[in-house]
Amino acid sequence: MSRIALIAGAGDLPRALVRALSGQGSGPMVCAPEGVMPEGLAVDTRFRFERLVPFLRHLGDSGIRQVVLAGAIHRPIMDPALFDRETAGLVPGMVAALAGGDDAALRWVIGVIESFDLEVVGLSDLAPSLLVSGGVLTARAPSVQEAADAERGQAILAAMAAVDVGQGCVVASGLCLAIEAVFGTDAMLADVARHRPTRTPQTGGVFVKRSKAGQDLRADLPTIGPATIPAAKAAGLSAICLQAGHVLVLDRAAVVAAADAADMALWAVP
Repeated sequence: MSRIALIAGAGDLPRALVRALSGQGSGPMVCAPEGVMPEGLAVDTRFRFERLVPFLRHLGDSGIRQVVLAGAIHRPIMDPALFDRETAGLVPGMVAALAGGDDAALRWVIGVIESFDLEVVGLSDLAPSLLVSGGVLTARAPSVQEAADAERGQAILAAMAAVDVGQGCVVASGLCLAIEAVFGTDAMLADVARHRPTRTPQTGGVFVKRSKAGQDLRADLPTIGPATIPAAKAAGLSAICLQAGHVLVLDRAAVVAAADAADMALWAVP
């Protein structure tokens, strides 16, 4: 079996994936863009997006046949002076993809990688244990109101998917308090926390986290971790609803313990 290249972004997900792969042969070649520091991992290869083509050729020359994407990579600020000729030829497609939303940009990246005879594989195939399964994870099940708010959140996210926006939203008493945009979950929850003391309802509500309908699940899977629980609690929320089989839960035992300590319901639905 050929070695896998892990294109690692920020956060703990790349390290969790390396741990999950540790019993499946040799570890992956860890690659990261310049300026991105995967937590707790040594980086084997650094690259710049301005020289994407030479980097992808390097992977093939190194015996890599499969690539997995994991971790947060924010849209880079690129230096026109650093482009090689072949990568510069990709710029029009890159600009159009970036204008189309996160999923469009990731589809473009995956297409470019696979044009170099590299297969992009998903976390759901490599490490399915990281994905949440269906059912209630915490000691407390959701209330009738929380379940209704979760259904409302699912409907909101389904409506937003057509314009490639939103893997998460916050709903309380049927009212949408926030939708996760390009700044991510932490920014959304912090915004809710900032406004709730002066808005109604001031407490309660559900954070709903799902993949976008039609999303390519080989990249940018929705993710929560231990830090999500105190952020949701600070936002006055009482529950979190995830999409079974589509959301990554990092350090699941710690997440569940934190939710139980906060008396929050945490569950997953299809």
